[in-house]
Amino acid sequence: MIVSTLNVLIESKPFCLFDDTPMKDLHAAGLHLTDMRGFGTDNSDFMKALKASDIILSGNDLKIDDALLEQCHRMKAVAKLGVGLDTIDIPAATRRSILVFHTPGANTQAVADHAFALILSVARKILFCDRSLRENRWEHTKITGFEIWQKTLGLIGLGAIGQGVAKRAKGFNMKVVAYDPYWPKAFADEHTIEKMEMEELLKISDIVSIHSPLTPDNRGMINARTLSMMKSSAFLINTARGEIIKEADLCQALKEGKIAGAGLDVFEHEPPVGSPLLTLENVVLTPHTAAFTQDALKNMSVGIAAQIIEYTRGTLPRHTVNKEVWEKSFERRKP
Repeated sequence: MIVSTLNVLIESKPFCLFDDTPMKDLHAAGLHLTDMRGFGTDNSDFMKALKASDIILSGNDLKIDDALLEQCHRMKAVAKLGVGLDTIDIPAATRRSILVFHTPGANTQAVADHAFALILSVARKILFCDRSLRENRWEHTKITGFEIWQKTLGLIGLGAIGQGVAKRAKGFNMKVVAYDPYWPKAFADEHTIEKMEMEELLKISDIVSIHSPLTPDNRGMINARTLSMMKSSAFLINTARGEIIKEADLCQALKEGKIAGAGLDVFEHEPPVGSPLLTLENVVLTPHTAAFTQDALKNMSVGIAAQIIEYTRGTLPRHTVNKEVWEKSFERRKP
């Protein structure tokens, strides 16, 4: 039963980017929608709409913290498009009995594909070759790449995306090792993945790929000290969160040849305006697009809309991260 008509503010720019069916589903469920895609807290109309909203459908651009929630007395739920929750202060939401749910798994294959695309692009210097040819330079004997066949891939994080990358690596007959405090034993045993501590993984891997959520414990985990443990021929790949790497340390390591290259889809500050990474030849950079395939965006949009509808009908959304506030959240929805 729908307890009342709820106001939903849509902030996430990728929501319904290719297919507006989930938007229509929300309308059909009797929700009042305010479409503010592409706007943020610097816009007065956005803030006015936010303060009048019961649910916000957010993406990666909006920081939902204690200060913002303090202004949103009507807010009852945060619906996050995507898997990452580092833009949301979960404890702050929980203190206010604001339910938080997201869409884990919807973009797993897209991000795993992108990580492997970065691996191949860095190893075979694809962008450098493309630029050389476009500049009318025929350097087929001067540009040498790196084979990934039978090399060692070290995964920092063996969740759904890490597992997807591991499966792809097996097609290249790679040895896969991984570090994850929540070890998926059944998957690792099935796919012959060796469990390893972080330092040992960094020492032996030819390619290190990060697939961990951002936490207080791993912020800045890849730094001058840990980069010094890697092979000088190794590559670093990051499609997780930029803050896991100290970019200044990575730039120094790349300039000094302490590692051979990097492929990055995420950055400490986005967009990375003025970053020295933009000047380096041994780096492939993409603008946080790993999850942005038509398939993944459709999956995320369908998944988050379905959970919003579940919420309005008195059902706990399937991917709620703070279930302990469900009962209080339910009471707050009553007219």
